[in-house]
Amino acid sequence: MQIRPLFFGIVAALAATGASSLAQQSPNNTQQTPSIIQGTLIESGSVPFHLKATITEGHDLSPVAKVEIYWVAADQWRRTIESSKFSQILIVNGVKVFEQDSDSYFPLGLETLVTAMVDPKPLLDAYRPGNRLLTKANGASSESGSICFDSSHRMCLSSQYGLMESVGVAGHSVDFMRYKEFHGKRIARRLVYTVSVGDFLTAQVTELKELDHPNDGLFTIDQPTPREKQIHSVSLQEAELRDLAVEEPEIIWPQALDGAITGKATFYLAIDRQGKLREVHPLETANERSNDSAIRQIMKWKFKQPIKDGVPVQAEGVMTFDLNTRAWGPKDILSDAEVRKLATNIVEPVVKPGTVPPDSVYKLWMAVDSDGIVIEQIAAGGPSQLAGPCGQALKQWHFSPLLENGQPRPYRAQVVFHIK
Repeated sequence: MQIRPLFFGIVAALAATGASSLAQQSPNNTQQTPSIIQGTLIESGSVPFHLKATITEGHDLSPVAKVEIYWVAADQWRRTIESSKFSQILIVNGVKVFEQDSDSYFPLGLETLVTAMVDPKPLLDAYRPGNRLLTKANGASSESGSICFDSSHRMCLSSQYGLMESVGVAGHSVDFMRYKEFHGKRIARRLVYTVSVGDFLTAQVTELKELDHPNDGLFTIDQPTPREKQIHSVSLQEAELRDLAVEEPEIIWPQALDGAITGKATFYLAIDRQGKLREVHPLETANERSNDSAIRQIMKWKFKQPIKDGVPVQAEGVMTFDLNTRAWGPKDILSDAEVRKLATNIVEPVVKPGTVPPDSVYKLWMAVDSDGIVIEQIAAGGPSQLAGPCGQALKQWHFSPLLENGQPRPYRAQVVFHIK
């Protein structure tokens, strides 16, 4: 495993791209050297700059983080991050480094955006065939704002921000848009990091200007931070990541009602310097209905402290599993009588008189995972007017997992509501 560059490194994961609101494949994925319009602000000889950015979460426009960077040269710069989840003051002055962090873990989304807004190269270096790549260079996007997901250009969207480019590698998915000129380079002023549909961070560069007369006081370091107190990140091969697990990782797959029964499931894991698992993101899953249950289980796993060159590090990487939604629990679907024995806080639906004929029956299929959580429910028959009341009633029920040899197991069941 290799330590990433101190300032702007991104994990070079050798796996499929993370989930995104955009297509996973580029129209021309044979491109050997991926490139995008986004310029590098921190390469040798670049103009000193002052950058400010705000970061929002999802569709909420209220800032969740603020970023400010003063950059003079590769060995003289200052970065501050302010957020409720992670704050940082990081100063480099020659060989001296000062780093003050509010936590021992740098969240993936925040790290990715702070990197990509000033240097896309680590993201491009991490690109592997099969990852998402939608760029002007490979013909997937154009200056008009059109971005296409197929080589025939029949599946396209139009961006309101003009040229838009998208790069997705495991755990790090970024869309670049709203390009503007800065000293001969085009720099995206809007960047979006996507985990899944509805789960994303947006960085808005609110200020980017030349740093004419930098204040030397910004880069003063009285007491350097020891290397073991700094956050260093490493990307791990899957075998290395599994070696850190205290016990052999195993997922008790829930009995999903629909979708593929077997296949592969790939997740991206991030572990802090103490060995605590901080983030798990699905990359590609044969049956997405199992994702939430799998992630809850993975988050309970214990890992040894990641060590590189004698210091604790933040570790990230991919794990792939064989998915089988019928490998655990009873083969047959539980009856209404059987599942009610596993339920508490049983609430019957409240139905306004005259809504349906007397003695109407409404049935629901449902799947309960090994934590006793309903992961899915599907109508199995009955008047459509009862779908809402019966569904709301079922949400209030509490379920226990089925025990087999003392071990919690998932199951499928049919619940029957009799409306008098």
